[in-house]
Amino acid sequence: MEKKELSLPEIHEELLCQLRDITAICERHGIEYNMMCGSLLGTVRHQGFIPWDDDVDLLITRENFNKFRQVYPKECDQRFELTYLNTWTPRVMNRDPEKAAAFTDFFILDSVPPAGIKRKVWYLKLHILQGMMKRNVDYSRFNLKNKIMIFATHVLGLPFSMEWKAKMYEKISTQNPPSNEVCMSNGAFGLGQHIWNPEQFKEKISAKFEDVDVKIPARYDEVLTVLYGPDYMTPPPPEQRVAKHLDV
Repeated sequence: MEKKELSLPEIHEELLCQLRDITAICERHGIEYNMMCGSLLGTVRHQGFIPWDDDVDLLITRENFNKFRQVYPKECDQRFELTYLNTWTPRVMNRDPEKAAAFTDFFILDSVPPAGIKRKVWYLKLHILQGMMKRNVDYSRFNLKNKIMIFATHVLGLPFSMEWKAKMYEKISTQNPPSNEVCMSNGAFGLGQHIWNPEQFKEKISAKFEDVDVKIPARYDEVLTVLYGPDYMTPPPPEQRVAKHLDV
């Protein structure tokens, strides 16, 4: 039997179920998070999903994520699981493979090394591991240089298990002492190279995401301007309104 593809409305409904589950457990245990990236933009600009978005993005500190991963598997809706092995980004997704197109990503804040060669080497290690962990790469999305790099790191990672690569990724991500310069250590490429101050996310306010009460940074304007530019409230042209992970 041919596998049924979820429609975008079905993905949104599944994501809302995940978000309700996640936020309830975070509230119960005092675990701090906030909406991030497209989900933060959607909260502010649309009071819910960007109509063509197909995942949920949450930002969380390493300390709070460590709390979350201890309690979530014990208390979550049993339809869901927290998994680390599909990518280098931890995500909540449905155990049913037919609903795996809908997932909630956790971007984790970790300290970065001082600016200079140490920081460049640290990012290089993470990017190599990202290439080693990639599966089912759509090479048509990349230029020749990046195609070669991604293929080379993919081949380099073949002898190693995903469990080993995930452990190495976390080990490198967390090796720096606490500082006032942090990044989303598991963000891909340019996203992970934004340098933030923890104060930008410390104060949070409540907002509506569809019918779910969520947290966003009080300094959301500053955050969204960094991510999307000062015109973030203006939607992109129609030809750019496409889902990132779904062919629609």
